[in-house]
Amino acid sequence: MSESSGFELGFSYPEGGEVHVTPHFSLTGETNEPKSPKNPLSNLTARLDQKESFCDWVSMYQTHDHPVLVLADGSVIRLDSQGNQESITLRKMRIEGSHDSSIYIRSDGHTVWFDGNVSKLGRPDNVFGYTFAQCLTRINAVCMSLGLPPFSTGQKMQVNTPSGPRSHWTGARVTRLDLTQNFASGSKENAYHFMRFLSMQQASRLKTGTFGDGETVDFGRKSRRVYSKAYLKGPELLRHAGLSRKTPTQILDSSKPGPDQYLISLAEWCNSIGLVRFETTYKSTHLISNGQSFLGGLNMQHLEHDFKTRQEVFTRANCDVDELASLDKRTLSVYRMWEAGDDVSSQMSRATFYRYRAALLPYGVDISVKSNVIKFQPKTRIISLSPVTQPSFYQFPSPNHIRLAA
Repeated sequence: MSESSGFELGFSYPEGGEVHVTPHFSLTGETNEPKSPKNPLSNLTARLDQKESFCDWVSMYQTHDHPVLVLADGSVIRLDSQGNQESITLRKMRIEGSHDSSIYIRSDGHTVWFDGNVSKLGRPDNVFGYTFAQCLTRINAVCMSLGLPPFSTGQKMQVNTPSGPRSHWTGARVTRLDLTQNFASGSKENAYHFMRFLSMQQASRLKTGTFGDGETVDFGRKSRRVYSKAYLKGPELLRHAGLSRKTPTQILDSSKPGPDQYLISLAEWCNSIGLVRFETTYKSTHLISNGQSFLGGLNMQHLEHDFKTRQEVFTRANCDVDELASLDKRTLSVYRMWEAGDDVSSQMSRATFYRYRAALLPYGVDISVKSNVIKFQPKTRIISLSPVTQPSFYQFPSPNHIRLAA
């Protein structure tokens, strides 16, 4: 292993490199892109160009025609009913990065597997991430520092199939790829209103679901091909900082040990602009059927076009928000009673009646006038989404810079 990699391993392999059970370990130090006489991704530059989205999770593997280092966290042995061994499966090894981040790598001596959100590896957050090409550089930096060969495109071949000749590559194959993009709704209040609007939309034939106090809306949760979701980034960052979205962050003392102040500041910024994040997971079935499963044949423009098409659920209609939805539950209940034609004044004291009347008048509603006499149109506002740029305080290391945990 190269001493210039910057990694310090807490153990050594026995002679011959055969390891049957390897305990979990962490790497320490920093690494930059390994120096290599030949870039295994040099012919992918144009096809991996991304315009607006960035990449999160990546799963991929490559089988080599020469022996490579065995790397695993133990193994799982399957026995039949007679106690005879049927198979041995090596467990993935967890590689820890700083800020509670991790990736998974496994090698059986011929095939190397990688799984993880390398865009988050060694970083406190991934509000803004890396392109797929940059993620590949980081993945290969880790692999080579562990003594494994980098993922490459291999050679292109033509194979005959029942549907005709198809391209086949001998290099790495991608089994999962997540694309993501950030949008601003204008404010925290707008973001929650927009999520309620989104929960009532339908994306193609995918089932729509809502969870997490309405902070996440997803489409096609059990789909074997594609899974999309939108969620609010601010509340997620607060949870990572050990807080809830209702915690008064302004009372926290940054001079005392406790929640990560940078994450708190970033979460407050996300809430202030109403940051809504849209992610799509492309699974193996989709990648294979669309000719995108081979690293050598992957065309990011093709995936980004599909990704933008799936975002149409955001823009197919303006989100008209009834401003009455921001009222407290009791005042909103009084409005609903009036809207239904009830005589509100007979159900409460005079003082209470006029208190609710004063609260509703700014919204264009006068409960002293029966709703079946004059039709009132409550005020609405339109919420639209816009692109997001990094704030000035955002910490964004070089794509080739990886910090791993001690």
